[in-house]
Amino acid sequence: MSDRPLFLGSVSDFTAQLSRIHEQHADEIQRLVETFRKKNSELRNERPCSSQIFHAWESLLQEVEIDSQIHADVAGTLNRHVSRPLIEKTFFRKIQSRKVFTHRESFDTILAKTEDMLKKCRRDYAEAYHSHCRNQSNASLASYFDAHNAYVQQLHATNSMFQEYHNTTLPALLQELEAVYLDVSSVVAECILQGADIVAAKALEQSRRYDSLCTNCRACDGRTELTTLIRTLDPAVTSPVRPPHHRFVPPQIAQSPEAANGEPLPQDYSPPMPLKNELVFDRLAALSSRNRYDALKKESADLERQIAQLQDAQDTLLRMQQRSLDSSAYNKANELQEDISMRRFDLQVAQVHLSAVKAQVRLRGGTTGA
Repeated sequence: MSDRPLFLGSVSDFTAQLSRIHEQHADEIQRLVETFRKKNSELRNERPCSSQIFHAWESLLQEVEIDSQIHADVAGTLNRHVSRPLIEKTFFRKIQSRKVFTHRESFDTILAKTEDMLKKCRRDYAEAYHSHCRNQSNASLASYFDAHNAYVQQLHATNSMFQEYHNTTLPALLQELEAVYLDVSSVVAECILQGADIVAAKALEQSRRYDSLCTNCRACDGRTELTTLIRTLDPAVTSPVRPPHHRFVPPQIAQSPEAANGEPLPQDYSPPMPLKNELVFDRLAALSSRNRYDALKKESADLERQIAQLQDAQDTLLRMQQRSLDSSAYNKANELQEDISMRRFDLQVAQVHLSAVKAQVRLRGGTTGA
């Protein structure tokens, strides 16, 4: 078993670095929010912004700013309740576990020396026995008895030490290590729990806040937003404007010059008959009524065919663009938008020209049919 219970260093270092990352992230988020808050303030100074969409945008900034504080809180919790306590609360256990292993090594040394002494006594006992067998004297017998007693005493002492060590001392050391392991395990679990608990609580709070923001966004209506935007514009710009309509203005008779006495001079010509807001078909007219009418009808038919072709082309491009959007091919959709806008412009130009031609057709048709 290692003298460093569990993986305290890794957990402590990880949470310390994670705390710094959360703290840096909180600072970066706060700076980002302040930058765009300043832009919003400048925008409000230009014109009022009271739409729901703008309110949702500012709510997003507010929620992200709260997220910044959440990251700061998480950073503080990880540092105060996880990283530092892991070291502070378990440092004495680290000392204790090291001492246990040191004591275990010391006991191994003591027992090894005791066993060496037993082996030496056994050798001395054997030598005394063989010496007495060779000499058979009182001195050799005395040495034999002394060696025997020394060996027996050391044998009993050694066996007793081994028995005491294995039956009492070693289990006590293991129990001490067990207590260290259990306490450290509890501290590690509690510290990680506190870190996870605040993250879970903040995540739940964040979920509720963003659910509220989602509800506000779903309530936004484009037409309502457009109405709100129009109300913020200049009344002179937003007031209804009728399309220009030119009235028929016939030429006026030139004012007669005055004589020296102030009386008008007599005119030497008679003005032509007054004309109305309608075509005049006369044999003296320069344009042929029937030929012009047929040409206008042909031009109208050509424009209608062109409009139908442009409409079909635009519909095809719109379907292609929608398929590109559905498949997330946004670059292709962007390219198609250029063609769609051009087709739409050509279509609108053709429709404007057609309205002019139809007006002339109606004018000539009514006259020729009369």
